Amino acid sequence: MLSLMGSTRATFGLARTLRVPLYTPVSTFITASHVSYANTKAATRTKKSTKATTKTSTRSKNTAAKPKKATPAKKDKPWERRDEKTGELLPLPYDRKPTKRPRFLIYFMERLEQVREKPEFQMTNRDGKSVFDIRSAATTIGAEWKQLSDSERSRIDKLYEEHVKKYEKDLQAWQKSLTPDEIQRQNQFFAYQRKQGKKAVPRNISGPDQPKRPLSAFFLFTQHLREQGEANTMPVTEFAREAGAKWKALSAKEKEPYEEKARASKEEYLQRMEEFKTA
Repeated sequence: MLSLMGSTRATFGLARTLRVPLYTPVSTFITASHVSYANTKAATRTKKSTKATTKTSTRSKNTAAKPKKATPAKKDKPWERRDEKTGELLPLPYDRKPTKRPRFLIYFMERLEQVREKPEFQMTNRDGKSVFDIRSAATTIGAEWKQLSDSERSRIDKLYEEHVKKYEKDLQAWQKSLTPDEIQRQNQFFAYQRKQGKKAVPRNISGPDQPKRPLSAFFLFTQHLREQGEANTMPVTEFAREAGAKWKALSAKEKEPYEEKARASKEEYLQRMEEFKTA
């Protein structure tokens, strides 16, 4: 009896759920149940698909909405200045500083123009064109320099003296043209190069009114040798070696006049520097 009541309640409940009349054949119940399950499954699938589409759309929107990070503008170094009109970096003062050429370079540049068109210094490049073989020419000119006659060396010495006079004149004009800002910029760049471990960094630029460093005792001695004409008959490097050997051979008493002069010049330089800094 209880079993029968339970199955009757279940039947009423199923009929209510499927929305079919109570007195309906069993096959209809089965069909209706199958259809209802299929519809429920399809609805669930559609709901999941809608959620996935919404999620993808939201992700795309968020991705598109994110602004791109702007690349930060490169900050100029302390020694860099830009042209107010073009915005291009201005060259440092040292780029326009006059260059002092040694005697060999004066001879080399002169001879280079003389041998440029000679057939023995022509070579064929990869394109089959005849070009100037500067390596071969440099080797030949270097060998000539070593065997240079006294008369030819004297001629080069005169050219060198003329060049030095022009160089010193141009150097003074360059120094007078420097502004305090340019001096500061150039010295900041030199300090940066030293910090990076660069070798052979030039000394800091001094202003046109800044006192010059005095010569050491040894350089005063070499200056004395030059005044006597000992440097006129030999290359600069050879003269430097000879001067060094002669300085070492001097006794303490013989060195004393140069050292005394160097001490006096240094004291005067330090005093003038103090006045320059406080001016």
